[in-house]
Amino acid sequence: MTHTTHLSALGAPVIDDALAPWQNAIYNGNLAFESGELIIARDHYTQASGCAETLLTQFANLPLTPTVIDTLEHCIAAFVVATLNLADTFKVMQKPEQACSWLCYAHQRLSHLLMHPEQQVRIHVLHHHHKTYFELVKFAKMSSAFPTLINRINQLLAEHPHKTQLLH
Repeated sequence: MTHTTHLSALGAPVIDDALAPWQNAIYNGNLAFESGELIIARDHYTQASGCAETLLTQFANLPLTPTVIDTLEHCIAAFVVATLNLADTFKVMQKPEQACSWLCYAHQRLSHLLMHPEQQVRIHVLHHHHKTYFELVKFAKMSSAFPTLINRINQLLAEHPHKTQLLH
């Protein structure tokens, strides 16, 4: 299942312009995924993830204004959508190690953002952090034949024991 988010009605041209390459990559990735062109989908989702992460890093380091916080919220969502789509693509390609890597990477990236000094940013991150946690748990349940992947997920979740619990 591919994830998507609608960002065109934000009312902020800066956000729309900044995320336009991401939207294009997600759209093309979704088309390729739905038509079974998984390598092409993977490439588009990788591009979308990189774009979203670059924007996320740039906006996270700017002085915080309401516009920057709003933009960060959309960049966080864009990053999560792209990485979850990548993980889904690798699952369909029967490459669980790569799927696990992307799920772990997304969760770890958001875990670091939970330390952001601005409470509003942390609130936005926490919403998506729960999503990546849920996807990790779901993946682990479906991957019981891969104990090394479950161990990897447990190690990641153990880094933040107050927010998550270990899987068995």
